[in-house]
Amino acid sequence: MSAGKGGTRSPDGARSAVRHLLHATDPGLVRLVGAAHTVGAICLTLAVLWALGFATPFLVAAGSSALVWSMVLTGPREAEQAVTHALGLPAALLSATVAVLLAPSPPASGAVFVALLFATVYVRRYGPRGTALGMNAFQMYFVMQFVPLPADELPLLWAALAVAFGCGAFVRFVLLRTSPDRSFVRLRRSVRACLDDVARALAALAGAPGGTAREGRRAGRTTALRRRLKRLHTCALMLQDSVEGCAGPAVAARVRTRTTEADVRAERLAVMLLRAGQDAGTSAEDFAHHLHLPGPGTRTAGTAAGGDLLAARLRALPETLARGGTTTAPPASTQTPSAVADAHQALTDFEQAAAALREAFRWSPGTPADPEEAPPAPESPPAEPAAPPAATPPAPMPPAPAPPEPEPGGLRRPTTRAAVQVACGAAVATVGGQLISADHWYWAVLACWMVFFNTSSTGEIALKGSRRVAGTLVGALVGLFVASPLADHPWPAFALTLVCVFGMAYTAALSYTAATFFITLMIALLSDLLGSYTDGLLLIRIAETAFGVLCGGAAAVLVLPRATDQRTDALLADALRALADSVTASTRRLTSPMADPAPDGPVRAAHAADRSVEELARSLTPLVHPVAPHRSRRRTSLYVQGLLETCAYHARVLAVEAGRGAPGSWSGSPARVVLEERARTLAVRLEELAERRPDGAPAPTGGAPQAGTPTPEQARVLLHVRRMDDDVRAIAGALPGPVHDPAAPAAAARRPGRESR
Repeated sequence: MSAGKGGTRSPDGARSAVRHLLHATDPGLVRLVGAAHTVGAICLTLAVLWALGFATPFLVAAGSSALVWSMVLTGPREAEQAVTHALGLPAALLSATVAVLLAPSPPASGAVFVALLFATVYVRRYGPRGTALGMNAFQMYFVMQFVPLPADELPLLWAALAVAFGCGAFVRFVLLRTSPDRSFVRLRRSVRACLDDVARALAALAGAPGGTAREGRRAGRTTALRRRLKRLHTCALMLQDSVEGCAGPAVAARVRTRTTEADVRAERLAVMLLRAGQDAGTSAEDFAHHLHLPGPGTRTAGTAAGGDLLAARLRALPETLARGGTTTAPPASTQTPSAVADAHQALTDFEQAAAALREAFRWSPGTPADPEEAPPAPESPPAEPAAPPAATPPAPMPPAPAPPEPEPGGLRRPTTRAAVQVACGAAVATVGGQLISADHWYWAVLACWMVFFNTSSTGEIALKGSRRVAGTLVGALVGLFVASPLADHPWPAFALTLVCVFGMAYTAALSYTAATFFITLMIALLSDLLGSYTDGLLLIRIAETAFGVLCGGAAAVLVLPRATDQRTDALLADALRALADSVTASTRRLTSPMADPAPDGPVRAAHAADRSVEELARSLTPLVHPVAPHRSRRRTSLYVQGLLETCAYHARVLAVEAGRGAPGSWSGSPARVVLEERARTLAVRLEELAERRPDGAPAPTGGAPQAGTPTPEQARVLLHVRRMDDDVRAIAGALPGPVHDPAAPAAAARRPGRESR
């Protein structure tokens, strides 16, 4: 980063800093590209229609169609998106035509509106294409409620919608094309930016002085480190998902493995750094929990012996990563505490992993893979002949997986249940909304429908409804001060409308409250452009939105309700089974020469476990929200979520260690018996906890017979398995029901007392 005279940042440095911030906070620039698609499609549509001489109502209808379609059109491949785009125009034309023809008959129009809502929710069962087509049809029907047109102008409306879809296709597939190759390149830049941010956060934490007077400063830096590690993990998962679409199996496996290793080494370095700064009161804690469980950070007691050199290496870490090099750890000394020595080794491992990832990133999409470019898998050293291990009682095998349950039908199907709930709530919202305002009743129906979109439980619906009301209220208050002064200035109003569109599309995935704020402000500005704005209009929107949310919430509670606990229990079972599969895959590769030779097999299993834990965390949002009414349940949910994230970290470590050598690298080692016993015990415990059965697996003894001492690498693997087992038993102790394990750490404990390595 360059600076001008007087410390002023140069334009190039400022642009580089902005690009870095965008890549680090928006993985793959997904939100930015999506917002650009939306704004680009609207601007091109309006420009073409304005040049052709279309009147303002047609511009509003076509622009709204371009807005909605750009946001709902999704799909894993461009070809699938193109097919969905082609099907979207007939759906929009049919919906808009019915809305125009039924406009003179409000009762019939309202009945069709409710029926269309039912169909929109029901077709979500057909995946992204069904969701996009249903949303498109519903939103076009909604748009035609506030853009009334006579039936004799339907041909002009059809032409305007055709122009909107044509412009949207040009922007998406030509002007701002997003291919798998380009997505991978952007995600690669995001991973690099996140690695740089993590390095800077580690350097800042190393420079934080100890002592009671500076605890607040160190805690803030620890929080920043946790946030940046989470960003890196999110980018790593997204990169692993994207590489399969643009690379061959060998290159995809190499990139996937190197990315996971860099992610794991970064988190382990953070754990070791926290451990190295401990005081005597925290010597027995598992410091991996400091990155996942809620609560205060570590207590520090100044700089340990040898810590000055470690801090110097950490402060130089950003420059080391920038040049792709590594530094050498100092030789071991009897004066250096083991925690500091472990932190030095973790720092070296992280630098080597970052350098290996840099080499893997040298491959670019569209170029042939060079088999010689992939570094060969390190061969495990030949095992020395050893005496057979002493006989041990056979560890229980994990129960056979239950056959997949058939998909529920009828009202038990999630989409059917949600469709019935939406229809019932929308029917009440239609009647009540017309009592509030005969001209704007559709806002109540829209609010009722939106609280059901991308939600699966009553808690999620209630939380989304409260966010919609809050965003509407703030947007209306701002609109009162913005819309009136712009009533006679159409071009500034139009420019600010585009800003609102961009803000809505960019923040939709981050904050539903912010997205709703931009929508409400945009409605006020559109009313300005249509000449129908009054201050009372925004008050009506607040009332209609609040009533629609109330109707949606009542329908979720009274009509075929699905409690939040039911969904979280199902996702918890999925996450536990995925963790069991990950541990089993890693153990099989370490102990069996007949395991899958692909080095990324365990990494794939760990990736699936990470995704399952993420989905569970999203479903827990209503329970862990700061204003959640049940405080004890909130604490338990945060505790269990943190333990599961820690288990996923241990699973990633095992996957990385399993992929470093050839299959069966432990087959001739006496530690193989210990690993197999502990892994089977852990798998049994996870499966039984997933099925909410009493825990029948024995607690790990740590004293299993063995014929020799494991190597430091093997000891690290065994320690991660043991800590993961401790966390699983802690989860069993925290959950209500028959799964309580009397030997498990108490749920109220901050962390299981285990040595960290």
